[in-house]
Amino acid sequence: MASVDTSFLKDELGPVLARGIAETVCALPKDPVEYLGLWLQHYLNEKESETTERAKEEEMKILREEWNRQQLAKEKTASTIIQKEWKNHSKAMDERNLRETELRARLEAFGDHLDEEGEYDPESVGPEMLTDPEAKEEEKECELDMYKSEKLFLRWQLYVRELSRENIVDIKLMQKVPEEVLKTIRCTFYLLGKLPSTKPNGEKIDATPSRLKTWAQTRANIKPYTYLEQLKSFDPSAIPKRRILRVKRILIGTKLGDEAIKKQPGGQTVYIISQLLWSAIEYRCYRDDVFRMKKANGKDMPGMDTWEDDPGDDIDNEEKDEDEEAQRKIEELNSQNEADGGEEGEAAGE
Repeated sequence: MASVDTSFLKDELGPVLARGIAETVCALPKDPVEYLGLWLQHYLNEKESETTERAKEEEMKILREEWNRQQLAKEKTASTIIQKEWKNHSKAMDERNLRETELRARLEAFGDHLDEEGEYDPESVGPEMLTDPEAKEEEKECELDMYKSEKLFLRWQLYVRELSRENIVDIKLMQKVPEEVLKTIRCTFYLLGKLPSTKPNGEKIDATPSRLKTWAQTRANIKPYTYLEQLKSFDPSAIPKRRILRVKRILIGTKLGDEAIKKQPGGQTVYIISQLLWSAIEYRCYRDDVFRMKKANGKDMPGMDTWEDDPGDDIDNEEKDEDEEAQRKIEELNSQNEADGGEEGEAAGE
């Protein structure tokens, strides 16, 4: 037991006491015992500080390793997301390029069947025209009008595809706009179907023109990227006929070709959008007329298998807004003026 105690004192206390006594001898203090005690207390404090520092360093090492591990996990997750988004973006771009290629090919195909003035050439009837040589003249003329309007619609689609997000931002930044601009943008929302804003339950709001009565309300709903992408993928054949006819009634009389409007920032873009709407409306109406004639004559053509005859006359009275009511009054007034003019002409003839 004595040997164990001796060994303990020699190994644990000996070196420390030897250093403390050596320091005391060198210092030659008045009270060597007090000096040695203070030195031992200082030594103990130093040892505790070293132990604390080592513990902190070990803790920091563990925290750094954990942080590095989390960063690697985040980087891996971010890399996966970026790769996935890039693939989706590449796929979307490929699909967009494919649609544009098909669009241009379809537009170029019309060049083989319509001359430079867009007139029908009976000597170059091809499979794209689908004109029945035995059809009645009325049916052939209506089908020709359909192809002309489709060709025009395809052209304006290409113009829209050349627009950028900045072009839409220019529209959104317009402060005071003519009534024609307001009507045009309102009608695009109506044809696209839903507003970007939502109800409290998250449901999208139907984009009826009456919900966008002011320019402030209208431009607040313009989300440049989303709005432009919707315009690029706009398909008039997928829109209820009553919406097409309603927009036609609202837009009658708008003159966006005015140079004063087109020179405004965003004015040229609005003009392109308005031409897209008009060409889409004409194409849809002519297409429905052709399909209706073909169906009545027991004939068939591409697109008729999914087509349903929609006269478009089922608009509820409460859905009609001020634009339609004003246009209806104008049409009634014009009809009345024509009738009065006819009566005056007959009276003069008598």
